Amino acid sequence: MKTVTVLNNQSLWDISVQEYGTVEAVFELARANDMGVTDLLTAGQELVLPALEETHGRVSIPKPEVVEYYRKNKLHPVTGETNVVQTEIPPVPPSGESCEWIILS
Repeated sequence: MKTVTVLNNQSLWDISVQEYGTVEAVFELARANDMGVTDLLTAGQELVLPALEETHGRVSIPKPEVVEYYRKNKLHPVTGETNVVQTEIPPVPPSGESCEWIILS
């Protein structure tokens, strides 16, 4: 069975487009991984990629030209949001001194 590793900020919708070339496969993808279409994913998580079959009288057909475009250009759709909780506000440096900020995502 084929699997895919989730990247930072990817959703099931992103994986559906990346692997099938269409969001129409998101429901089958969610069902195969026992999750809802809006469930949050974790970077590094492995998802099962189901073979698409006729479901409820409809066939979800992958769009190979879209999948090939993403692979050829080494693109990965990521539409998720990163929630950063800042627990402490860094102090402002004295006048004339520089400061460095590190943004974690």
